[in-house]
Amino acid sequence: MKKSVDEQVFEIIDEMYNSLSKKEDTDPEIIKTLMTAGIYLSEKKSAPQIIASKTVNGILLANTVSKSKLDETNWKRLKQLIMLAKTEGFQGSPLGPTDPRAQF
Repeated sequence: MKKSVDEQVFEIIDEMYNSLSKKEDTDPEIIKTLMTAGIYLSEKKSAPQIIASKTVNGILLANTVSKSKLDETNWKRLKQLIMLAKTEGFQGSPLGPTDPRAQF
C-alpha cells in the first residue's frame, strides 16, 4: 500500500530529527525547524507539501547562516522533502518549494 504524502513527510522529518538531535554539532535552528514541522504535521496546521517546503527552507537557511553541514543521508532526506513539496503543494502558486518566503 502506498503511503500518503502526509505519512511520507512525517517519516522523513522524524528520521531527520532522530538522526540530527543526537549529533552535538547540529545547529539548534535545524532541530527547532524539525520540531516545528512535526508539530504542524501532527496538528494538521497546513498541507504536508507546504510543511515540507518550510522545513527545507528552514534547514537551508540554518546551513547557510551557521555553515553547518548535513551528512549524506540527511541531504538525501532533504531532497525527498523537496520532491514531496513539488507533488501538489505549489500547483498554481508563485512560491516554489525552495522559495525563501516560505518559512515557519
